[in-house]
Amino acid sequence: MRRGRQDLPSDAGARADSAPLDRGIALALRRLPALADRLLPAEGPAASSSQSAGGHPPSAAVTKELQELLARVGDHLEQLGPSPEGAAAASAALEDGAARAAWLRVVAAVVRRPLTVPSSGSRSEGSGSAGVSSCSPGSGGSRSGSGNGGGNSGGNGDNERSELAREATALLVQEACATTSLLLHLLSRQPPPSAAAPEFVRKLLRMQTLQCLARRFAEAAVDTGSLTAQELELTVWYAKYLFSIVGALTTFSTESGPDQPPLVCLGRQLAEALLDSSVVEHGARLALVLQQRAPTCGVDSLQLMAKAMLYICRDISALHGALKEDGNEATCAVLRQVLSGRCARHVVLVHGVAALCWADGGPTYGLPDAVRQAALGSCMVPSAGQADGGRPVQLPTADMQAFHSVLYKDVPLTPVGTRVAVSVLLRFGRLVVASGDEGAAQQAGLRSVPGPAHAAGPGMVVPREDVHQCAAEILPKIVDLIRPLLAAGAPHWVAEAGADCWRLLVAVMSRPVLRVAITQNLEWLWAQMLLLWVPPLLPGEPLPSETPPVIAAMLAGGVLPCLERLLRRAGEEPLGPESAPVRAVLRCDKAWDLWSRLLAYGEPRQAAALVATVGKLLRRVGVTGMPFVDESALLALASSVLTRAMEMGIAPEVSRPRQLASLRMRAVCEWLPELSRVALSVASGGADELARVLQALTPLLAWLPPLLLRCGCGGGSGAMAGTATTAGADAVAGSSAMRDSTANDLRLLLLEEVRAVPLLGSGLRLARHVQGGAGRVIHAALAKGCCLAALTWPDEVRRAVCASSAGVGDGGSAVTASDGVAAVAPPQLSSSATRCSSAWPPELMHSLVLDLRKEGAEQIAGAGQVADGALALAELLEAWAAGGSSSGSDTGGSDPEARAWERFIAATAWLRKAVVLADGLMVTPAEARALLRTCSYRGCTRLAGDSEAEVRLQACGRCGAAWYCCRECQLSHWREGGHKEVCAGGAKAQCG
Repeated sequence: MRRGRQDLPSDAGARADSAPLDRGIALALRRLPALADRLLPAEGPAASSSQSAGGHPPSAAVTKELQELLARVGDHLEQLGPSPEGAAAASAALEDGAARAAWLRVVAAVVRRPLTVPSSGSRSEGSGSAGVSSCSPGSGGSRSGSGNGGGNSGGNGDNERSELAREATALLVQEACATTSLLLHLLSRQPPPSAAAPEFVRKLLRMQTLQCLARRFAEAAVDTGSLTAQELELTVWYAKYLFSIVGALTTFSTESGPDQPPLVCLGRQLAEALLDSSVVEHGARLALVLQQRAPTCGVDSLQLMAKAMLYICRDISALHGALKEDGNEATCAVLRQVLSGRCARHVVLVHGVAALCWADGGPTYGLPDAVRQAALGSCMVPSAGQADGGRPVQLPTADMQAFHSVLYKDVPLTPVGTRVAVSVLLRFGRLVVASGDEGAAQQAGLRSVPGPAHAAGPGMVVPREDVHQCAAEILPKIVDLIRPLLAAGAPHWVAEAGADCWRLLVAVMSRPVLRVAITQNLEWLWAQMLLLWVPPLLPGEPLPSETPPVIAAMLAGGVLPCLERLLRRAGEEPLGPESAPVRAVLRCDKAWDLWSRLLAYGEPRQAAALVATVGKLLRRVGVTGMPFVDESALLALASSVLTRAMEMGIAPEVSRPRQLASLRMRAVCEWLPELSRVALSVASGGADELARVLQALTPLLAWLPPLLLRCGCGGGSGAMAGTATTAGADAVAGSSAMRDSTANDLRLLLLEEVRAVPLLGSGLRLARHVQGGAGRVIHAALAKGCCLAALTWPDEVRRAVCASSAGVGDGGSAVTASDGVAAVAPPQLSSSATRCSSAWPPELMHSLVLDLRKEGAEQIAGAGQVADGALALAELLEAWAAGGSSSGSDTGGSDPEARAWERFIAATAWLRKAVVLADGLMVTPAEARALLRTCSYRGCTRLAGDSEAEVRLQACGRCGAAWYCCRECQLSHWREGGHKEVCAGGAKAQCG
């Protein structure tokens, strides 16, 4: 007997360089049908004729020969181990149909053997064929041969032969279970499995193997105190055999593709067999009963029995999760019934609570000490060096996965049961975090569960390399249980437990724990938590007046500062451990759903710090020596947040509209200049760069109209002054001084930081390369922006046109527009166009007009009016170009220019009113920046520290009006940022 295979299958094992199946093993398998025929017919239909013809039941020698044959096959498979060679050898062992059928007959016989066969001298008088009858595939425990009164003649010899047969049969049962378990394990390691493999396991189910194993477990549980060591060992092999069947079928059904329907059906067939047989319930009951008796034959068998049942529940849970992702709800419901059995749940929870009590010394939830001590031995594996260094006991990851397999939201739980389940999962989560870093666990500071009683650290840990895998399985389960309960009026413990869930996630994202993480686990964990927790927000949907409980729990758990910390660390170290969760956050489809809640309900300074950090990251995009983990995803996030912010409604009763509006304006001030820089810097790139430009251009085109409208009263001249934005300005502020200040701030933002005029000129060149529905949207937005910019700053636009007409071409006239829906051909801008990208060629404006009047453009609201305004602007640009440069600022100019200007004013009157209607709660840039003081140098990219709110700033020693995070920023602002002139002027004024 190979004692090494008593342990559950592992990934360890030697590899062999031989052929898939050794010749000697192949010859041995050919003998299997004959040996099975010699052993089994004694109890089959031919038994009577065989006995009457003078035949004798098969001897112990025949049983032993069969056992040795299986042992030889098993040794060969074990030598190959869980390798490709081992998987190939396992498949080759089933290629011969006769051998495969004989193997199934032997397995069917051994699982039907009664566990407690009476012995000749101690329990009852039995026939000499007792050992053989126990191997009958169809007797189900019946006996044939003589009855109890067999006579005294040759009694001692019969008893001796009976004992030998019984011993040989027990060894055969063990070997058949062991070799078949190893065979199934290796078969599941071959992707895809051979054709014979699924047929083999399917027949195992059809011949009621699980039902027979359930009978053996029930038989053993009747009187565990009278079980012999051999019988107890047999129950362990039965349990391990069941574990192998469940594990193999789970692997076949979950790792098969959609083009393998027979393998997919195995999951459903396994679920039905598990439910019909109640084998998990019977096995769990036996494990519980065994732990309540005094072990007379060692504790190894008791531990292996319990561990096998735990792992079976784990695999069923894994199958449930995979089938749920595939939408197979009917099979999932069956599996939940299997896992919701009282004994199955109890055996898992008993071992889980026992492990927790050892780990943190916390509450036992009423678990008796004797049961807890008995269960503890089944889930403890000493870690390396424990005896010498006093290290904590190591809890295998598989045990951790098993412990929470029965805590599903779909499993019926009472309110008390739900609270206990959440408490258990939170304690497991704390144990997982402490396994990665004890300091992170202490920093988490869970409030809904008692703190650990061990001051020196946890008494049990999971392997550090599995910390994130365990966290990725535990935290979503807590969300499943807690989120439905988080509503207005929910008990206090629910809110605290929800916050604790996020505190654990924040602790998992600490750098010490991240260093031992697996990237895929991190990305999945972030995405899964966001998908499960953050409710979707429809476009234009108003935010509620009070912070929703689910969002309050998330914020109380520290998600806002955690997210900023991750972004800053990933910005400083693109290859650091924070890069994986940051990548997941940036790429998450629900990014807007998350960010809108963070900005609306987060602590104002923390939210402003997050906006400022993203602004610094955007400043690094495209800068040599400042790579980021995913620049495209960062641009997409900023673009999405700004664009959706224009659509976001706010309920009239919202208690903090000014905070939300201020943070939106803060994002506009921080992000729009960098998006404009990116758009202008890559405007002459390839097709991929064109897509990047459009990504940055979209939010700019969305925000330019309302911003231009606000600053019109401070920028235009001539006919423009006083007519462009009177209504909009009155909506912003009540005093003329405030309006002037706001207009000046916005003028500085748009003209100098966003560089709106060059940006729109670049957009005109790009517009012809975007056709179809997406192109029309871009064209309409671009036309609106150009019209309002010309209304607001006619002098700046005229200078750009005159510079172009003086000899600088647009550089892109030779490029033919693409016909696709999206941009497919990049514009080829010349160096002269790059030097004077402010130019607004009238012919490009005429192209916009043609696009806006094509078939299908009517789907865009106001497309006709926008086209009329663009046409009037094109004519105005032509008049300015024909008139040449002008030293004055009078927009009237010559008669053609004056008439063109008047037509333009008339054609765009509706546009000014339409933009005012969409511009309700914007605040001034000064108010937005007042939320959080940051470094005065606009080019600052320093990311030291965990939050922008914690940065220590020092005031300028000369004027005290500017503040800096470091000496480098102060010098740069003095030399390049214009502070030298401002500061000197302020000093002179003070001296005067």
